[in-house]
Amino acid sequence: MSETLKVTVNIERNGQAIPGFPLVKRLTVDEIQQAAPYEKADDGDGTTFSTLPTTQMAELNFLFITADQKLTFRLDGQSDAGIVLNATGFILLCNTDIDAGASTNAKVNNNTGSTATVTLIGGGT
Repeated sequence: MSETLKVTVNIERNGQAIPGFPLVKRLTVDEIQQAAPYEKADDGDGTTFSTLPTTQMAELNFLFITADQKLTFRLDGQSDAGIVLNATGFILLCNTDIDAGASTNAKVNNNTGSTATVTLIGGGT
């Protein structure tokens, strides 16, 4: 059974709406994986990456991540420095084609020295 996600993004500049916003997107996916919140232990270094809970899906078409610590993510086979998410920041990807099912395609590293609390919602097939 399909699931429908709706995202509304509103961006303002100095309290004034930017033309074209709010932006409303709807996306239908086969399944949703929600791990909200979960704890990600410190990896003790900047090179150890572990898989995200969404790797059970073959493909991610939607991804939302936020955390209370600075984390680094590698998506869709990245092998470079990855995407650094500062504490309380968020990543929102909608209508993407991330091959999350492979063990190297949705990974996270916590090199903060503390356990991070992560909110994660993934949708796909």
